[in-house]
Amino acid sequence: MTQSNDTIEFHAGAGVFVQSDHLITGDDLSRVFNLYLPFIGATSYALYHLLVNELPFAQDQVKRQDHNFIIDSLNISLPNFVKFRRRLEAAGLIKTLYQRDAIGEVYGYRLLTPLAADQFFKEQLLAGLLYKFVGEARYLTLQQRYDVQGQAALQGDDISARFLQVFQNQNDVQVPATPLVYQEPVVRADPVGFQFDTFSEMVRGVTPAVLQHQRNFLVAMHLTYGVDEVTLAGVVNQSVTLDTHEINTQEVQRLLRQQTKRTAGQPEKRPATTDTAVPEIKNAEARALIEIARDTPAQEFLAYVKTTLKNGLVLKNERDLVDYLIAQSVLPVAVVNILVHYVLIGLQNDSLKPALVTTIADSWTQNQVDSPEKALIQIQQRQQANQARQEKRFSRQQKPEKTTPKFVKQPQSVAKTTAETTQSAADVAAALAKLKNIKTKN
Repeated sequence: MTQSNDTIEFHAGAGVFVQSDHLITGDDLSRVFNLYLPFIGATSYALYHLLVNELPFAQDQVKRQDHNFIIDSLNISLPNFVKFRRRLEAAGLIKTLYQRDAIGEVYGYRLLTPLAADQFFKEQLLAGLLYKFVGEARYLTLQQRYDVQGQAALQGDDISARFLQVFQNQNDVQVPATPLVYQEPVVRADPVGFQFDTFSEMVRGVTPAVLQHQRNFLVAMHLTYGVDEVTLAGVVNQSVTLDTHEINTQEVQRLLRQQTKRTAGQPEKRPATTDTAVPEIKNAEARALIEIARDTPAQEFLAYVKTTLKNGLVLKNERDLVDYLIAQSVLPVAVVNILVHYVLIGLQNDSLKPALVTTIADSWTQNQVDSPEKALIQIQQRQQANQARQEKRFSRQQKPEKTTPKFVKQPQSVAKTTAETTQSAADVAAALAKLKNIKTKN
């Protein structure tokens, strides 16, 4: 992103994701403090240190923090935050990534470890900046601090032992590729189980470790699109890359969406057509909607509602939003279908709004909505609350008309009549005097 985009389009409410490729230790922070701080500034160092401290607590994808906690913690303004962040980017300590997901804007900050001392002093740009800001004396002091420690020189013959003189070569030991295994969130499965072992035996071209790494994604695709083990294995076999032998997740989603488009027009799984909101549906229709929501995969249900009931097109961001709800939330597929039906039909929206859908999904998750029946109850309570607020607002807008008692109006009428009578008598007297003068003159 350009500088204008960073300064104009940046919002403090955007989400914050933090990641580091390697463990950042105290020695790394010490090198940043001694070698980088003179030209990046104290606030930029404080920003780097703050993000490092947030690494153990920045693993949740849904309940994310925004940039307000950074601005408030460092007591800086939004333009200054962008300026200090760009200094870290220019110094090679941070890489900034931008994306827009189902929740909204999010900035990903990949923290990079600082260069080793010998590499830093060999880098002409960084070493030149340090020399410019600290001067010659401090520059030489820092060089000596990170130079050879102890005796200046050691002389003599090298009598050190070699590796094979002490240890045996273990060629028959299989070393795992990843020394550490991080626990990932498990996708909540429906009562109908997914035979992952059977599915793995039908996949060709990838190792079991790759399949295990993508287990959550594959189970989420099974729940979202409603495909069995054989169908999903065929799709995965078509998406395996030939060079790296990995699963192309985007290709898997594209192939499954093509199958959903072909099966979206099948009449045996049609939700009941309703012109009113969900709470006003009759009992029989409500039971039919619940049954279909339980038996229909999420993507197929979305395709039918958009193409058949609303005569529209299924947008890519709507499919991604449904995939996000299935993969990240704990709501069952049937509840997600009820949510889609309510937003598109009940609220009469042309498309799924990410902010509205995620807000309702979060509310249902907090209220432990785990069945379509509970979802309908939540919808009814939501509409009743909205109706009560509208009636209260309408009653406040209606102001009662003030009426004046009759006994107050009566004196005004009497006074007006007396004034008019007095004025008429004066006019008559003036006319008679004028007439008298005319007769006297003649």
